[in-house]
Amino acid sequence: MKAMKLLQAISVAAAAALLLSGCATRLPEPIRGDGTETTSYRPVVERGDDATGTALRWGGVIAAVHNRKDHSEIEVVYFTLRGTGRPWVTNETPGRFRFVVDGFADPEVYRLGREVTVLGDLRGFETDLIGEYEFSFPVMTARGVQLWREDPQRIEVWHRDPMSPWYRHYLYGTGPYRYHPYYFPYGTRPIQRAPERSSPPEQQRPRRQETESPRSRTDIRQQQ
Repeated sequence: MKAMKLLQAISVAAAAALLLSGCATRLPEPIRGDGTETTSYRPVVERGDDATGTALRWGGVIAAVHNRKDHSEIEVVYFTLRGTGRPWVTNETPGRFRFVVDGFADPEVYRLGREVTVLGDLRGFETDLIGEYEFSFPVMTARGVQLWREDPQRIEVWHRDPMSPWYRHYLYGTGPYRYHPYYFPYGTRPIQRAPERSSPPEQQRPRRQETESPRSRTDIRQQQ
């Protein structure tokens, strides 16, 4: 009986370790770390300077880039991370943080609004202004930075499809019709509209200028 319980405990531990390793491998290499990093924002801020040296994996949206003489500070609006390490951007954030990288950070690469995830260590706090508001920024020294590709803008495409098995013209009018997920693949595709044909300009016929022949004038004189 004890052997069975021990075997079950070992199996559960092995499954948990496998699950954790699987989650870790989903993270990109620059932000993978050793799994001990703190991802929550509020507990670190509440601890203040006592949290200095804490390993962090934080992410969000770039709000500003400050290039100094020998290093750069990138200011980020904090958002929680998904399982893949990418920020989950919503309408709510607990605050901002900054991370430091050596050398020059090109604003065209670290451009405003781009999503970023950083692996590093908390080096302390610094006070600065956001507009006229005084804000205390947690500052971390970056060990790894993951800049995420921007998602393409999703545009709804409508088209006329009288052959669709779902949206028939005799049920829903003459259109336009939308792709149906059971019969058409998800996603959108651009549709280029053919240029409208313009009607050719009306050709103006030259006016006829009626002239009286010398003969007709003679006939009129004889009649008079």
